[in-house]
Amino acid sequence: MRKWLNGIRASRDTIRNAISRRRYDRQRPPLQAPADVKRVVFVRWDAKWGDSVVFSFVPKAFKAIDSSISIEVITTPEMAPLFRDVFKVDAVHETRRKPSKEKMRQLAERVGEVDLVVYFSHLVKHRDMFLLSHLKARHIASLDDSVGLVDLKLGATTHGQHFAEKYAALLQRCGASRIDTRYIVPRDDESEARVAQLISARERPFVCINAYSKGRARSLTRETTEHLIQKLLVMLPAHDICVLSAPGKQEEVEAICATSKHGRVFCLPDTRRIHDNIALIARADALVSGITATVHMADGLDVPSFVLFPYDPADRDDWHSRHPLSVNWLAEPSDPLDVNQMDWPRAEAALEAFCQAVDANARKGALHTE
Repeated sequence: MRKWLNGIRASRDTIRNAISRRRYDRQRPPLQAPADVKRVVFVRWDAKWGDSVVFSFVPKAFKAIDSSISIEVITTPEMAPLFRDVFKVDAVHETRRKPSKEKMRQLAERVGEVDLVVYFSHLVKHRDMFLLSHLKARHIASLDDSVGLVDLKLGATTHGQHFAEKYAALLQRCGASRIDTRYIVPRDDESEARVAQLISARERPFVCINAYSKGRARSLTRETTEHLIQKLLVMLPAHDICVLSAPGKQEEVEAICATSKHGRVFCLPDTRRIHDNIALIARADALVSGITATVHMADGLDVPSFVLFPYDPADRDDWHSRHPLSVNWLAEPSDPLDVNQMDWPRAEAALEAFCQAVDANARKGALHTE
């Protein structure tokens, strides 16, 4: 049933996109590098925590080109504080995730004239097309080279690169030379204090495991989660395992922890916010996760990850962990995509090699702190 419904939705979206292109697209001559850029607007109304962290270095990098450049973002009210207060963009234009055409017209009027609009998606959909056609932009950059309105086409030239490298390519076209692509990870004092209190009562180092995603394709089943935990306990005998929680999952997490015979599997009681998980990852020696949001945060915190991807090589290219010790593992092909479809002997061999590297790295760090 789910496969059938997904097919119906895909057909509907294809028709909508085709109609939108015919109505609102128009051809512009391709551009190699925009000149005299003073105002840049990023369309991030679909932004989530993980991809926003990957974006986090971009505002500072643009300011390094010219401190007078205004870096602005179109995003939802929920994500606005992250861009405004943490990533320090100059302006945030708030809108709902899927605004009406009238709301998009009003948004375009509020934004006004812009030198460069950036919409970094592989596919410009019908609603995106409408907004891009109404924004008063001298230039538009995107990864969807098929759109005529897009004159700064970066899809083919950045194919196979990580999203951070795609942003770096955009920055280079705009005049950047040395680009620091390290991420900015939001931290919260209350969460840091709660986690510090939890960890102070424990004597052993630990690794985190994150099983929960909003989408089914990336979520680890309880069976997969418990299997990975048992392997980690054996492969890292000097470490404990911290199970990260998510909304509506605290009871399941605590049940998983309760199965530990020697108290080596634990969690933060009453996990409230994503900042709680960030504080835990920051104190961990490694992360095992099927969810790239926490992986990007781990990268920003210099924590290596064993990343479990559903069988989607292009997605892995876009969003893999960039830490030098990380392993980015693809599950077996399946329809629909499912991260739990593992060739376990091969996956466990890769996990063991990762654990050996993590243990060696932890020992080296311990020697440096003595």
